[in-house]
Amino acid sequence: MLRLLQPPLRRLLVLVLIAAAVIGGIVWYFGLAVPGAVLVAVAVAAVGSTWIAVQEADAVEWPTKPAHRSPGARRDVETLSWSMKTRGGVHEKTLARAREAARHRLLFLYGLDLYDPANRDEIERLLAPGVVRVLLTPRHSNLDLVSFTRLLGALEALGAPTERPS
Repeated sequence: MLRLLQPPLRRLLVLVLIAAAVIGGIVWYFGLAVPGAVLVAVAVAAVGSTWIAVQEADAVEWPTKPAHRSPGARRDVETLSWSMKTRGGVHEKTLARAREAARHRLLFLYGLDLYDPANRDEIERLLAPGVVRVLLTPRHSNLDLVSFTRLLGALEALGAPTERPS
């Protein structure tokens, strides 16, 4: 408040107070009672002085943590976690994403196509037969969370698709 009384802002504050008095006089002239006109003038003076104080104050910024982004993390985990559990089991969209991840890892790391029947024995050697059955079932809408967690564990055990196994 004391900054408003310093020379650069004092002139603006005096102009706001004069404008508030003029506006109070105008509303009184047009028929508002004296207490109402005084209230309007005080309100205009309060808003004007607050506006001046806010405009001249130092900007306040909230501290923010730097965002840590790892390569390839495009909010996939958050999206998957929201779609993990629905009524009746794991959502089909979530299962489809896991199916594509399995197909990509098998093809990149081992040269095996998930949908090729000739590769099925080799894929069942790498993944459990139950996991392969879940991956190859087109609509598996009542897959429970425990089975889906087992599926994700099997996919993680395949390895990351950044390096081929030796």
